[in-house]
Amino acid sequence: MSPVKNQASPAQRAVETKIVSHALGKAEIPLHPQRIVVLDSSFILDPLLALSINPVGVASCSYCISSDTLSEFITNVPNVGHWEQPSLEKILSLKPDLILGHVWQKESHPRLSEIAPTVMIDTDSEFDFKQIFKYLAEILDKRDRVEKILADYDGHVQRFRQKFGEKLKTKTVSIINLYGSEISIYGIDLNPYSQVMSDAGVQFIPAYRDMKGYLGISIETLPDWDADILFMVILLESDTKNLESLSFLQQPIWPALKAVQNQQVYALSWANAVVGPITANQFIDQLYGYFSMDTSSTNSD
Repeated sequence: MSPVKNQASPAQRAVETKIVSHALGKAEIPLHPQRIVVLDSSFILDPLLALSINPVGVASCSYCISSDTLSEFITNVPNVGHWEQPSLEKILSLKPDLILGHVWQKESHPRLSEIAPTVMIDTDSEFDFKQIFKYLAEILDKRDRVEKILADYDGHVQRFRQKFGEKLKTKTVSIINLYGSEISIYGIDLNPYSQVMSDAGVQFIPAYRDMKGYLGISIETLPDWDADILFMVILLESDTKNLESLSFLQQPIWPALKAVQNQQVYALSWANAVVGPITANQFIDQLYGYFSMDTSSTNSD
């Protein structure tokens, strides 16, 4: 396929710009971009919407569990294809003046940069949704909105802490991630929802203290990750459909877990770790339900 050319008009070339640093180097972007395409909706879409910026195009994940968390904000936003291989033609047709993606999409960076300035964000080594939010606000000239938005988030956190202060001292939490036949644990440094829970005063089991990054585990080691409240994060649509047939649910080790015996297991679809100020506040609201119940059967959220 021949390179996609960015046919900028003289008026477009005269737009005031600035140089910003990103995961793959530097990019010259408009001082006030008006037509932004988002290629990784997990980390970028929510912060943009929180800043009252509506993208003109968004890439999606076809095999992931769909989420209604942000749907009301992007009802009429065109889809530019799967985020693993977005359509350059669709992106070009939208005439973007800025493209925002994740560093894992770096193979597309040269071609995308021919369409519009492209900024890639890296969250592989450590994830902090507040830092990503501040970074986007900085490069998009929306710094004046950051303090109020994060203060609102802090307010949610403090109200939750006040409500469940004593229970937060005695209840522990653990999170296992299901991806097909694989079971894994993410350190708090890589799991945005874990970070929100930490901000809210939720206590994780001791196994998390020295853990960084990602850890694949076997069914036999599930007891090492038992807790008072156990979250099962379902990433794929196929896993949701086959949840009851997952192999470890049929083995003696499963009903022996404390969380299972106390009926404190929750199967959640966290929409591929979509998080930012909007979803972080919504998740804190959801935590009220989990901590208000003394017992509950396995639920789907």
